[in-house]
Amino acid sequence: MRAGAFKAVIGTAFLGAVVLAPAAEASETGAQTVSSSCAAGTFRGTFSITYQPAGPAEYHPTIATIGGGPYIGDSGTFAMDVFYVDADGAANSVYTGKFTGTAGTKVSVHLPEDVKVPQDRPSYVSVSFDGGAGPCTARAEIR
Repeated sequence: MRAGAFKAVIGTAFLGAVVLAPAAEASETGAQTVSSSCAAGTFRGTFSITYQPAGPAEYHPTIATIGGGPYIGDSGTFAMDVFYVDADGAANSVYTGKFTGTAGTKVSVHLPEDVKVPQDRPSYVSVSFDGGAGPCTARAEIR
């Protein structure tokens, strides 16, 4: 093996180790990510949210990445709601936010530390997208 080829192999192996490190760190903290999308005509909205255990009985949603469009009439407005359903079937919102980004780009939202949902109740994240003539809503379960 020539010296240049050996350096390329070592460099590739090192790069692979660097890329895998964040996934290993996420699994150690128990972090999980769920995603959802919706569509209205040609408009499409997507989001993913990462959450992790916050003690033995709660989850803390930490960061959401939201994107939609780009299509004529897309305002780039996203409304997010984090909620759980109590034993009586009522939805209890623990976080709401409305965000405006440039149409066709992604927006990352870091949720405050005190945003938590119970692990023993159905919990969800809902994101509504203003797609101009065709808005839509996507929802994912935190489990």
